[in-house]
Amino acid sequence: MRALLLYGLIASACMAQPAAVQPPPRRPPAQSAAPAQSAPAPAAAPSALPPLPLAPSPVGFLKGQTHVHTNRSYDARTPPENVLRFYAERGYDFVALTDHNRVTVIAPPPGLLLIPGVELSQNSSVCDPQPTPGYRCLFHVSGLFVDPAKDARHGERLPLPFRPGRLEAYRSQLDVVRGLGAVPVLNHPLFHFAADARLIGALAEAGVRHVELFNASLDQQHPSGRKAAEARAEELWDEVLSQGTHVFGLATDDAHHFADSADRARVGKFAYVGDRAWIMLRAEKNPASIQRAFVAGDFYLSTGVTLSKLESARGALSVGISSVTGETYTIRFVGSRGRELGRVTGSEASQRLPAGPGYVRAVVEDSAGRKAWTQPLWAAL
Repeated sequence: MRALLLYGLIASACMAQPAAVQPPPRRPPAQSAAPAQSAPAPAAAPSALPPLPLAPSPVGFLKGQTHVHTNRSYDARTPPENVLRFYAERGYDFVALTDHNRVTVIAPPPGLLLIPGVELSQNSSVCDPQPTPGYRCLFHVSGLFVDPAKDARHGERLPLPFRPGRLEAYRSQLDVVRGLGAVPVLNHPLFHFAADARLIGALAEAGVRHVELFNASLDQQHPSGRKAAEARAEELWDEVLSQGTHVFGLATDDAHHFADSADRARVGKFAYVGDRAWIMLRAEKNPASIQRAFVAGDFYLSTGVTLSKLESARGALSVGISSVTGETYTIRFVGSRGRELGRVTGSEASQRLPAGPGYVRAVVEDSAGRKAWTQPLWAAL
């Protein structure tokens, strides 16, 4: 993939309604690729990151949501206590509330952990380089695991200076994230051509290790459908990984609408609803353990497929599926430049790392179209 393709025909899931835009082309015009490449290519040597820690472990997986909004955001109406109750009722172990430019912290329901977070958002029609005509400059970075001792504004809006340059805007947001003692996440890079592989490489050099690739709200609205959105996200991920940039992928809801979703449907608006995409993270159920596993990348992404096994041994990535009666499963192994390394129909499979530098990751799909994605397993550096 040499150019980014955009998810949205409609208003951003992360901002107030923008001006209407035209459906994106199957491939953006050649001149549109240049604006997103606002940073020099990263150094040839891959970012220093250890191989994925996938040894067998007695610790189980926790279900977590890392991108969701409440009425503390300007584009959502549901109170935070109702949002957390929604996720608690659906079996989530932890949730990060990521309101726009605001840290929301309340007492969660019993059994649910709240991860303090924020989505830093710069929305503009002007940036340098300019976006493809018809699109906007929407640069969003989440900060997760905010240190309460460093959140001096206590729920007030965080000041975010405007930066016209793409890389400069993201770097400014990263500065705020660091000031909060938080872990940065680059959100929905495909949305409005926000960031391409080269820019993601530059952000990785600046400390970004987590990229939100599968955003359920935007995927559902893609003009070519959810599967096309997921395929393009995988293309971007493989382009980033193949240039030697080590980043972990995320799947999220980016939910904004809960009890009000039916009202939006009645007036012909999209509803950004919850419990459609999440992460399954291997950790003990306490904030410190969850943060360590998140930083280490010891989690997989899911839209409904649950893994019973995820480990590496003797240079091979192994996955097993918690099978559901009546479902069939396809396990696809992917390597550098998106090359398919193997494909298995069944509930368990493994794939050795290719010779030389590179990686292998797995994609599991059931017969209903639900998926799970593992993080890439890298060859030892």
